[in-house]
Amino acid sequence: MGSSASQIEHSHNERCLICWEAIHFTQLVQCTRCHIQLHTHCEEVYRIGKNYCKCPHCQQIGTLGTSRLVKA
Repeated sequence: MGSSASQIEHSHNERCLICWEAIHFTQLVQCTRCHIQLHTHCEEVYRIGKNYCKCPHCQQIGTLGTSRLVKA
């Protein structure tokens, strides 16, 4: 399972579901249900001005978020 810090480090090497580019941890958005990862700016473009977030993979509303952990 690992600590939250190690999970963030692992996330640093993941690719965005929308653009397939590498995601820096400061630009990471993750679905709390299916754990896909996106860039913050890709999520904003995908949202197209809606007042809510919706996961592009599992289609659940309100499941996208960022981590409060900051890499030192």
